[in-house]
Amino acid sequence: MLLVVILFGLLMGCEKFNVYDKYKRPDWLPGKLYTTVSVQENLTMFDECLQLTGLDTIIDVSGSWSVFAPTDEAMSQFLSENQYASISDIPFDELEKITKFHIIQNPWSLEQLQSLSVNGWRTGDDTNWDSYAYKRQTILKNPVGKYWIKRSNKKEMIVIDSTISDGYKRVFVGSRKYVPIFYDEYLNINGLTSADYSFYFDRVYEPGNVYYAGAKILKADIPAENGFVHIIDRVVSPMLNAKELLEREMPGETYKLFLEMAYWYYPTFEQNMTATFNQPSVRLGGKVDTLWDLKYFDLEFALHNERVGYEGPNFNETLIRHNGLVAPTDDAFREFIDGILTIKSGFPHWRDYKSLPQDIVEIIISQNFKSSPMYPSTNHYKEIFREESRFQQNEEDIIRKEFGSNCTFIGLNNYIPDRVFTSVTGPVFCRPTYSSFRRAMISSGAYETIANYDGELYFFPISDNALKADSSLIINWIDRDENTYNFTELNRSSGEIVNLRNSTIRNRILNHVGTFVSKGSDNKEIIRTLRGNYITWDHSDNTIQGDYPCTIGYRGRITTTCTTSPLNEPADNGKAWNVNYWFNF
Repeated sequence: MLLVVILFGLLMGCEKFNVYDKYKRPDWLPGKLYTTVSVQENLTMFDECLQLTGLDTIIDVSGSWSVFAPTDEAMSQFLSENQYASISDIPFDELEKITKFHIIQNPWSLEQLQSLSVNGWRTGDDTNWDSYAYKRQTILKNPVGKYWIKRSNKKEMIVIDSTISDGYKRVFVGSRKYVPIFYDEYLNINGLTSADYSFYFDRVYEPGNVYYAGAKILKADIPAENGFVHIIDRVVSPMLNAKELLEREMPGETYKLFLEMAYWYYPTFEQNMTATFNQPSVRLGGKVDTLWDLKYFDLEFALHNERVGYEGPNFNETLIRHNGLVAPTDDAFREFIDGILTIKSGFPHWRDYKSLPQDIVEIIISQNFKSSPMYPSTNHYKEIFREESRFQQNEEDIIRKEFGSNCTFIGLNNYIPDRVFTSVTGPVFCRPTYSSFRRAMISSGAYETIANYDGELYFFPISDNALKADSSLIINWIDRDENTYNFTELNRSSGEIVNLRNSTIRNRILNHVGTFVSKGSDNKEIIRTLRGNYITWDHSDNTIQGDYPCTIGYRGRITTTCTTSPLNEPADNGKAWNVNYWFNF
């Protein structure tokens, strides 16, 4: 009996300890997150943001979060910069987005934010860059997207103007927006500098501090029952993804023409029936639109996707990866399209930018998309802005620098076209009548050598009609939709169609590009080719040939006379003339 009494007393003591000691909130813990914000002296204006948006009732009831709260001084500066008299003057939708972007999923202390890897915690002094996660998911999520669609030739293009559309599709949004958190170890392991940070956030990066995007954390790790509050010195406006950045209209600065071109050539829609049937209206028996996944298979990333790279059950590349995008303003881009690319230039060029073949579009659009962020110290940036290459832009023309939610964005108020359009290769890339020769140049890589040549060139391309007439370069389509093909020719000796290797094509094309010119006798020019052979151009009768007379078909049996006709497009490295036959050597 005595033993029973003792055990009962012990159990009662344990219960008393559990209830009153283990589960009792410590005196120093004010409560859950909203309560914790509300008792801070310098967060009264952010407190008001939480109340007006109703988020106070969410973060003070359930869930685990980290709140990055701007000081009253930061909120006042934001109101002044955006010409608002008070918090209540901010339109509700905008206020809700701003407030949500300052709250991230899960409770993270300052130390933990700097210790996360792509799939858990980083252990020790890890030297792998992909162990240093720096992005966190906020609670801000875009609504389902609506895209106007135009159908043509079994393809669906996106159009901005709904009046010319054939309907619309609603696109599933699979992720909330992400925000970057910068700290010393992340910059060091990735070879980034404080200047790289300042390039996008317009402030000095001070080593030893942690930054929530463009805001410095002033006071960290204020504990709450369901997370942490970190006080920051700036309001962080919700970051835009690439689609939103290109859609945004600013005084004298729009990027819609570049967006329209990407919309016209790259989108692919796939039904997402799981997301469709998960819509709330379905559970109530209502009718809903089908939801679609929107993909851009030939671009480095999808314009609208907040997620980057692969995401598995325990692996999320978005935490460590980002993208990059360079785009010209409408005025700058239109100058290229109307002045060089299309028939508005005054030459027999492409009808309009919607009639371009895929390989031309890839040169114009694809190389603006990068699979990593573009900082001034990185190779992607240097290749475009600081090195001599086919596609090069001037740093002085940068008018917009933004760290977006899925890419870094650089806007240009002047556009320098790829040199394939402005060098001697311009007529071949701008005139539809040279499509076979152009594709042969791309497939063989000859266009890189020609466009990047440092010096004056003589260029002698062959038109489609001439190539077709002697069957000397036949394009064999493998998949038109995928823009895959190879080349064949009619072998005049055997009478058979034979395959052409890219190396063979490249050599033939480079023999149609002249470099050094010397004067021969009787009004003749002797021109050395990029392949190292010599062309003889007799100006007395305008005939031209290689070591041997031209023939019908490369090295054919029937000789013919080859003459030139000028292609008068301006070129920055020489002059181009049309010829009807290959030069023989």
